[in-house]
Amino acid sequence: MHEAGGPAKSRARVVVQLLGETMTDRVLKAAITASVALMALLYVAHNIANLPQAYDFFVYTTSHADQEAYPVTLLPVPPAFLIAIAMVVVFSLELLAGLGGLFGAWKMWSARSTTAADFELAKRWAKIAMAAAVVNWWGLFQGIAIAGYQLWQMPLGQGPFDGSWVYGGMAMMTLIYISMREPDMP
Repeated sequence: MHEAGGPAKSRARVVVQLLGETMTDRVLKAAITASVALMALLYVAHNIANLPQAYDFFVYTTSHADQEAYPVTLLPVPPAFLIAIAMVVVFSLELLAGLGGLFGAWKMWSARSTTAADFELAKRWAKIAMAAAVVNWWGLFQGIAIAGYQLWQMPLGQGPFDGSWVYGGMAMMTLIYISMREPDMP
């Protein structure tokens, strides 16, 4: 059976479905980016609020202490100035992920009703922010701290080990999702 109204009504239904689906994706991309960005901002705020403890934790995790399973660590114990530089890099990436992500989410939200090309341009800061989060939590934490300094075998290392994997995964999934192009709005 055919619907009353024929092809015109059918095209109108497709337009409504496409508009709804495209708009849903655009809103979700902004919201998910904002949530990951807020998480990054909270982490950097806690790091800064607990700066002496953060420094002590960096010293501990690079000290080769409490490494019983694999006692030989190939990376050297860094001097204090390198630990300070590492902290600045980590905190800067978290800040970029947070502030850049919120700005990117706002840009996407503001462009949610625009053309596909304009919405692609609005994604720029969200992509940069999520990439900064991935570099921080997968590159620095998983790559250097976990693998390089063997944080995985230290009593206080399980939280950062698990957390950085999850946070990096959240940022990577968000980056993949926001990188997917939507069709033009009808």
